[in-house]
Parts: sequence; C-alpha cells; structure tokens
Amino acid sequence: MFDFLGPLQPLAPALVVTAYFLVMFGLFQLRQLFMGRVVDTEVVDRTASRLLGRHLRHFLMWMLRPYERGLIRLGVSPNAITFASLLTASASAWALGTGRFALGGWLYLFTGILDIFDGRVARASGKVSAGGAFFDSVMDRYSEILVFSGLAYFYRDSWAFFLTVAAMLGSIMVSYTRARAEGLGIKDVNIGTMQRPERLVTLGIITCLSPIFEVLVGHVSLPMYAPVVLALGFLGVSANVTAVRRIMYTLARLEAPLAQVTAIKLPAIVVESAPAPLPIAAANGSVAGVVMPTSTPSQPMLSLRAVANR
Repeated sequence: MFDFLGPLQPLAPALVVTAYFLVMFGLFQLRQLFMGRVVDTEVVDRTASRLLGRHLRHFLMWMLRPYERGLIRLGVSPNAITFASLLTASASAWALGTGRFALGGWLYLFTGILDIFDGRVARASGKVSAGGAFFDSVMDRYSEILVFSGLAYFYRDSWAFFLTVAAMLGSIMVSYTRARAEGLGIKDVNIGTMQRPERLVTLGIITCLSPIFEVLVGHVSLPMYAPVVLALGFLGVSANVTAVRRIMYTLARLEAPLAQVTAIKLPAIVVESAPAPLPIAAANGSVAGVVMPTSTPSQPMLSLRAVANR
C-alpha cells in the first residue's frame, strides 16, 4: 500500500499522522481567511509564549475541539484523562528505549494533548478541584521522567546520555521552582522560554520526524537520530537557564532589601526630674529652710528603668 514511499515505508503510520496535522493546519488557515479569525478564550487569557505563539495555540484548540466535546458528552472523568496521559508516556518511553522514535515522538505529543484535555474538560464540566490539579501536576512529572528515561536508555552507551540527563534535570527543576515559589506565596514565577508545553512540543516534533532525517541524511558523526541529540542539548541548556532565572527571581522576591524593612521602634526613655524642695515656714511665719520630700509607699520615686518600661 505504501510502496511509493520507498525507504520511508516503515515510517508510513507516522507520516500519515504528520499529514493529518498539515492538512488540518491548511484548513484552519482557509477557515480564518474566509470565515474570520478563530479565537479560543483560554488561549487569550493565558500568557503568550515566545516559542508557541497564540496563532499555533488557537489552531491546536480549534483542531482538538471536536474531540474535547466528545469527551464531555461521554462524561469521561478529568482524572481518567490524566491517568491515560501517564499510560501514553509509558508507551512513549518504551518506544524510545527500543529505537522506535517516530512512534515514541507521536505518543509523547499525544501525552501533551491528553494533558490539555484534562484541564479543559474539568473546567467545561465543572469538575475543577484542588485534588485534580495536584494529581495532574504529579502525573506530569512522572510522564516527563518516563520519557527522558526511555531516551537515556537508548543513548546509554553514548555521550548523548549526559545530554538526556541534563535535559531531564532542567525540565524537573523548571516545574519544581515554580511550584515551590507558589507554595511560598509568590504567584508570578511564570517566566522563561522552556516551560512544559514548549519542551513537549520541541522534543515531540523533532523526535517523531527524526527517523525521516535519519533515512534521508543520516547522523554523520553524531549518535543516531542527530536532531534528537541536538534537541536534548538545547533543552539541557535552556531548561536549566529557565530554572536558574526562576531561582534568582524567587530569591529576590523573598529577600526584601533593607530599605523596605520596617525599623524596630524602641520605647522612648523619659527622665523625670525630682520635684522642687518645699519651703518650711518658721514659727514667726518666715521661711526657715527647705526640706526634700521623702518617698512614701503611695507615691514612690520612679527609677529610670521603670520609666523606660512604661
């Protein structure tokens, strides 16, 4: 059936999926040209990404909308979708570890699509909860570790193994620094270019298309699937830079400068002078002398410590 593909015949399933996305993108462009701009409210409300512009995000939401509505009509639980994303990530890790990069890349992208579905289905069906958000965040970390572990296993005998480890550490730390900062009350740590959607799309697309590059060009002096090796190096640097930026930003917010620290006000020290001596009248009515009054239990003399502590 796919004999016309020649050496690319083993990649036919991946090529079909790629063609589907390309055709849908073409239809999206035509739809916008003749029927007006497609706008997704959730995309508009969120911070724009430098790598993934709003145009691409509007396209993705438009393409996935029929499937999203189907999940809502079927009453599928958001947590079930989240768990399904963990299963697809596990399948992606197996495919990558055994060298099936086209399959592994598309499964990784499908993991990201399911991660989009769980939140949107939860909001559309009124099932948003703190427990669901926590479960989703934990499953996301497991998914990333699984996928990078599959790549690390494949490159276990190559120097690309260390690039994979660096990319995995950076990806985990980008997410952890934000979560920890938000736990300390800092809610605007959404900085950096390599957040999870960017990492997932970059690595997923390059991975699923790398076998085509391998067949047509080869890997020259690099390990197999050279585009993936380059992507891992890029992620290893950019993700860790993003993590460091978030660390520095959070520290700057937590450690306020001394000028903003309220000075401690000590109690004022008041020294009260003793009362003036009272004149004592003599028997003939003249002033004979003066006598200093002595303290009595009812009117004790105030010491400096007592005045200071009032």
